[in-house]
Amino acid sequence: MSEGLNLAENDNGGSEAKTASTGKLPPPKRRRWMRLALLLILLMAVLLGYGPAMDRVNQRRVEAYRKDCKTATAAGDWKTLEAVANRWLELEPDNNDALLFGAEACIQLDQLERAVDLLGRVDDSYHGALQALAGRGDILFSDLNLPLEAEKNWKRMLSINERAGVAHQRLIYFYAMTLQRRKMVRQIKMAMKYGCEPPEAYSYLLMQNVLNFSDGFTLLTRWRSKYPDNEILEVAHAVYSAKKTADNGMATFGIQTVIPGDKTPLENALRKYPSNPELLALKIDLAIFEGDQAAVADLLARASTEAEQDSRFWRYRGWLLKERNKFEASAKSFEHAIEITPFEWQSRWLLADVYRHLNQPEKADKQSKIASVGKELQEKLFERPTARDVDAELIDMIYRYLLMIDAQDVLEALQRRR
Repeated sequence: MSEGLNLAENDNGGSEAKTASTGKLPPPKRRRWMRLALLLILLMAVLLGYGPAMDRVNQRRVEAYRKDCKTATAAGDWKTLEAVANRWLELEPDNNDALLFGAEACIQLDQLERAVDLLGRVDDSYHGALQALAGRGDILFSDLNLPLEAEKNWKRMLSINERAGVAHQRLIYFYAMTLQRRKMVRQIKMAMKYGCEPPEAYSYLLMQNVLNFSDGFTLLTRWRSKYPDNEILEVAHAVYSAKKTADNGMATFGIQTVIPGDKTPLENALRKYPSNPELLALKIDLAIFEGDQAAVADLLARASTEAEQDSRFWRYRGWLLKERNKFEASAKSFEHAIEITPFEWQSRWLLADVYRHLNQPEKADKQSKIASVGKELQEKLFERPTARDVDAELIDMIYRYLLMIDAQDVLEALQRRR
């Protein structure tokens, strides 16, 4: 041991340590690993103190961004707001406040696609989620002409809060405009369940089988440019095209709803979708006006199973049976039509005539009276500038009509509104 010690001292002046077993120095590679381990230990110690410090720095930056965003918003300085919000989002990509500030800047700068993206990234649990998504839906629907994406957006709102009145209102309107009657009725009933149905819901419900909009053709033309192969939009566009008058208005009553417009889109759509109920209903209405029983029978035979839940097709069947003097079967068809859609006065009018043939005057008088009120109510509703424009007098008339037809679920909803 002493000899080894002396050798080390003589060769290296005692400047390097020996290994415990041999008295030799560790090889160079091993010394490098030892230094690296030491550096890692030192780095970890630094980082443990650095993390909270960085959090504090980031927090100060976030508060500065928030303050600057508020200042820019108040001043209407949208370029500055955009720049600050973008820097904030680089630091916190999922910060809901930053997303809203960024979206506001994009809306003001007419960068609507970017605004839609930012608003769509807001978390569902965020306190401003419904307001953000309501704005997003309006941009998608009205500015970008993307109603199908808007529909998904409104459904997302309802998944957050099923009492979101804006979402119900927009969905009801979209389904009415695109002639998706069953979806529209379901949405109205859902809104009534939660007490958040819009005023126009009652107009749409009463007129569900004669839905018509003066701007329907224009809107569907825009939407079809975005979705050229969508059946729902193509069918609605064809129907509005057939109903468009020479002065670019929209026929709203009687047989004039099927005569004045261009029927070419209707025929083209029928070739693509031969069993579509909306297309067939329009053709059947015209065939009934012309008294063409064979055409009505042929068109009824082409209807899909979906038509079995459509009161119009039971009315058409009742008409055909009535023309063939099969009054008992005709009455059952009209009665089933009324069971499906009690608000429809047309079936009641025809049923009253069938009851007279069956020598049932009391039933005939009852249905005739209800039909007269329903027809008058429909005329008054069509006279209004919009479906939402319903005054107290008209509400009272709707209420009396609902009493006549014993529509208890709708009556209860309307009573809460009166």
